[in-house]
Amino acid sequence: ARPSVTAELEECLLPRRRSRETQRRIFVLYGLGGIGKTQLAADFARRHQAVFSSVFWLDGRSEDRLRLSLASCAARIPEGQVSERSRNAVLHIEEDLKTVAADVLDWLAQPDNSDWLLIFDNVDQDVDHSSETGAYDVRRYLPGDHGSVLITTRLSRLAQLGESTRLRCVDEQRANAIFQQWRGAEGALDEAGRELLGLLDGLPLALAQAASYIRETGLDTASYVRLYKQQWGDLMGFDGESGSPLVDYEQGSVATTWTISFKAVEAQNKNAANLLRLWAFVDGKDLWHGLLQAAAEGGKQWPRWLCDVAGNEVRYLDAVRLLLQYSMIESQEAVQGSHMMHPVVHRWASHIQDGAEKREVLRLAVMVVGLSVPSSTTKDYWIIQRRLLPHAERCSWWIAEMYNARRIFDDSRAIDAMHMLGNLYRDQGRLTEAESMYQRALEGDEKVLGRDHTSNLGTVNNLGGLYRHQGRLTEAESIYQRALEGYEKALG
Repeated sequence: ARPSVTAELEECLLPRRRSRETQRRIFVLYGLGGIGKTQLAADFARRHQAVFSSVFWLDGRSEDRLRLSLASCAARIPEGQVSERSRNAVLHIEEDLKTVAADVLDWLAQPDNSDWLLIFDNVDQDVDHSSETGAYDVRRYLPGDHGSVLITTRLSRLAQLGESTRLRCVDEQRANAIFQQWRGAEGALDEAGRELLGLLDGLPLALAQAASYIRETGLDTASYVRLYKQQWGDLMGFDGESGSPLVDYEQGSVATTWTISFKAVEAQNKNAANLLRLWAFVDGKDLWHGLLQAAAEGGKQWPRWLCDVAGNEVRYLDAVRLLLQYSMIESQEAVQGSHMMHPVVHRWASHIQDGAEKREVLRLAVMVVGLSVPSSTTKDYWIIQRRLLPHAERCSWWIAEMYNARRIFDDSRAIDAMHMLGNLYRDQGRLTEAESMYQRALEGDEKVLGRDHTSNLGTVNNLGGLYRHQGRLTEAESIYQRALEGYEKALG
């Protein structure tokens, strides 16, 4: 239950018995796939079905599905109010389908038939931009100028059709209630349960899928958390098997529910799709144009699309607007110009990329963040550094994953960026992380350029300084000796 949103639906859509007003009332529920729009619409219909003269639920995923839904309503209309031909039509014949759907709409449009409720569920294809053949303009299927219409959609632009609300994630109390209901057990959550709720961050579909999986397999919550972290794609159902998609969720599993939206985004604006791929490897809570500043001046080390959005804010905003329109990201209320991605969508965005593509996009993310780090001699450097720190932490996590798989960057610009991430950690007093990053940068330099190359010496010298700050003087001396010998050999 979401009382505040239900109250909005009731205020807008319930028939006004004491009023002569017969104007059509439209409410649009929009938001991310899996956020609970369909469930809330179903809950509203169940609560108030007795108030309406009729309630019809229509499948809005494509025009063909919508027409079939409409046509199947004909048999429920009282005899004599719609033609017998329509009541007994064969609905798999296209011409019959169009005719019967039109008859149903005509019946709904009659002036003395004004207290019905139509629910258009999952109107997710953008008729103005979609390349899909099933896209349609939902306004063409709104009968007469009366009645109540509830639309569920991922498309924020449909909000302009009437009153609307963006459905957001549920709070911790409701998240726990959803999880417990689907798991089929009640009781206080243990530490692993609380960690899982934090990972799923109030996304109803993810909560339901996790709880169902735990119930069906008998797995304990701690083991599910471990699998979620280590085998996300297998667990969440990219293959349609292990993820145990919910039987009443026709979009599939968490792993597949955003695929249609992503393909629509990519068909309209490849920059937007590429931006989402890049953001998968940085922190998903603070995404802004300035984060791409390192690529703004271009250069052969950057792909053209990234130079395009980094160097042209209008093109960046065009990409962002499309992602917002499909509810794949949302605006940060606290920070103007910043956007955020739900943690589960953020994880999904990395898993839709295969191995080679993932390594390349990760390399770009490390370069974007690392090469944006200002030196400690730059005015107000700490403000930018603190904002970059969460992005550095996310890149570091991915770098560790890559190194654990025995893959090392062999690109000098990416290695330079890792060195800059080490500088960021050092300046922020995070000396353990700085040491790890310097060592990995040095390992990459030595692999690419050889142990004695002069380009390595800056990293060697910084590592010595780090050891000195940590009081590890013997190690610092040894590292400084190596740096000094290298400089003397190169420069005399």
